[in-house]
Amino acid sequence: MYCPGTPAIAGIALLALSLAPCAGATNIVFMMADDLGWNDVGYHGSEIHTPRVDSIAARGTRLSRYYASPLCSPTRAAFLTGRMPLRYGVDRPIETRGGLPLDESLLPEMVRDAGYQTAIAGKWHLGLEHVQFHPHNRGFDSAYGHLGPALDYWTHIWDGGLDWHRDGNSLDEDGYTTALIGAEAERVIRERDPSKPLFLYVAFNAPHGPLQAAEDAIAAYDVISNPNRRAYAAMVSEMDRAVGGILDTLDEEELTQSTLIVWCSDNGGALRLGADNSPLRGGKGGAFEGGIRVPAAIWKPGAVEGGKTFTQMMTATDWLPTIAAAAGIRLDAKHEIDGIDMWPALTMGAKLDRDEPYVAGVFGNVAVIDGNWKYVEAMPRGGGQAGAHLFRLDADPEERNDLAMSNPQKLAEMAALLQSFPRAPTVAPDVAPPGPGRRGPRGGAPGKRAGRQPGRGGGALDGWKEITKQPWVEAARRD
Repeated sequence: MYCPGTPAIAGIALLALSLAPCAGATNIVFMMADDLGWNDVGYHGSEIHTPRVDSIAARGTRLSRYYASPLCSPTRAAFLTGRMPLRYGVDRPIETRGGLPLDESLLPEMVRDAGYQTAIAGKWHLGLEHVQFHPHNRGFDSAYGHLGPALDYWTHIWDGGLDWHRDGNSLDEDGYTTALIGAEAERVIRERDPSKPLFLYVAFNAPHGPLQAAEDAIAAYDVISNPNRRAYAAMVSEMDRAVGGILDTLDEEELTQSTLIVWCSDNGGALRLGADNSPLRGGKGGAFEGGIRVPAAIWKPGAVEGGKTFTQMMTATDWLPTIAAAAGIRLDAKHEIDGIDMWPALTMGAKLDRDEPYVAGVFGNVAVIDGNWKYVEAMPRGGGQAGAHLFRLDADPEERNDLAMSNPQKLAEMAALLQSFPRAPTVAPDVAPPGPGRRGPRGGAPGKRAGRQPGRGGGALDGWKEITKQPWVEAARRD
């Protein structure tokens, strides 16, 4: 690690010059929501109250054109590797088989090598079948939360097994997961090693299904007639409350001025569960804007502040080189990364150009964005042949005017870009793509349904409370 003021990093990251942290080093708190829609934050005009998330956007910079992937695992992989997930086979959710390839260099591994203390609180979703894929073996000094795609917010059960752990050991504790994740993040901040800068990844599982929140939290939105939207809104507000606790703890520990704070969603909201991606088209699982263009904001006092709106395109792959530049560290990556260092653009307004198109997709739903042109291959609901679509995003950000028929030459050029993109075989073979008779990715996870419990609200998808299997951590292979 080296002190801020060293020239910014661009392109592939390089070997750390020193492992000793310098005075005034930048702490990093990266918060990610799960399935949060574009219009589900207050600063986008939502009826959902998110004052603490809004405060990040108000004091920092909101990203108006930030792109993720259509589903959870690919976005998380892009964030941690700086590389487009289709390159290494993360093309769908990673559930009971597979994991983020072990030859990928991860951000927590690299910042730890540069002298950082590293921690994750919340959802992993990048491999649970073998302990080698678990977060405590992928660069995190401390790891807390759940490994799989979703779980009951109260019982912490997914698909019949307890999925709640601390540092690779199953943990049986009471509490609402959103509050527990926030409390763990606060604990990590308070009990940090003061001799090291902190990298803290807070991966909320809210507002991913099942739709669950306390009855009083749901009742606070009784003006919303749609029961799914009402429960969903309560879950978002509970998450905002947890964000507030983290921000308050940074203040109490006098760390705010030295901390880079990022807030974002992993993909668009699931419409059938009450999310709202308007005015964008589509939602979770799809490659239209509503599935991959998500709310995000960044704040670093003294560097990125003032409540501005950043209009340049930024992607989930950009966080690794951008965080490296913001923290003033050189990192070692095994593979050439796709992301670019956006720090000069965020702090000084530099106009940055992308040498390569951004490719994001899952199953048969893939987008290629090249400047203002966007090509989409979209799988029809219920299966069948994917259709091709073409849009000009600067003139049509809501994707209302499909140019596929009127501009066949550009359509062919964009299709060729996708065809030439190197894609590895999937690392998650147990998750099938949508097909005839299959509904495709769900907002919740398969498993036993549980009824509502006293004092606990629910929605269209209640949780799973019945244990029928060994806890997921203990069931993982260790050979």
